[in-house]
Amino acid sequence: MFDFRLCRQAFSFCAGIAILAGCGGSQQPVSGAPSRGVQPATRFQQQSLNGYYLAKITTVVGNGLPGSSLCFRFKPNGSWSSTGSASFTGTYLTSGKDLFAAAIWLPSPAVFLSFQGIVNAKKGSGKYTSSGQNAAVSGGGTFTLTAAQKGCS
Repeated sequence: MFDFRLCRQAFSFCAGIAILAGCGGSQQPVSGAPSRGVQPATRFQQQSLNGYYLAKITTVVGNGLPGSSLCFRFKPNGSWSSTGSASFTGTYLTSGKDLFAAAIWLPSPAVFLSFQGIVNAKKGSGKYTSSGQNAAVSGGGTFTLTAAQKGCS
C-alpha cells in the first residue's frame, strides 16, 4: 500500500533541498553604474568544505540523534554524508563562514536533519533540528565540529 505521508515528507525534504540550493544566489559580480567609476563587488564569498569533521552533540532538546557524535564527510561539490550509527546523506552550502545543511537518514521511519552554524576549515559550531514522520520537529540542540585528518576514529 502506498503511504502518502512518506511521499509528502519526502516532497517536503526535496523542497527544502531546492530552497537550500537556491540560497546561494548568483555567482555573478554585482556592479554599479559604470559612469560613476564604481568597482564590481562580489555578492558573497563562497567557500566549500572538504574532508572529515567530527560532530559532537553538545546539547539536546527533545529526541536526540543516535550517539553523541557523528562523523561528517563534506565534499567540495556541496554533498555530505555521515558514517556510524546514523548514515545521513544530504547537501550543504556555505556563504562566508555560514553553513547551511540538510540530510536524510532512511531507517523506518526516515529522519530528517538540518543544521546551520559558523565554520572554517578546522572547526565550527551551530544548531541542528531533526524531524520524523509528518515533518514534525522531534529534537534539536547544538553541535561542534572539529576537522579530522583521515576520517573519524
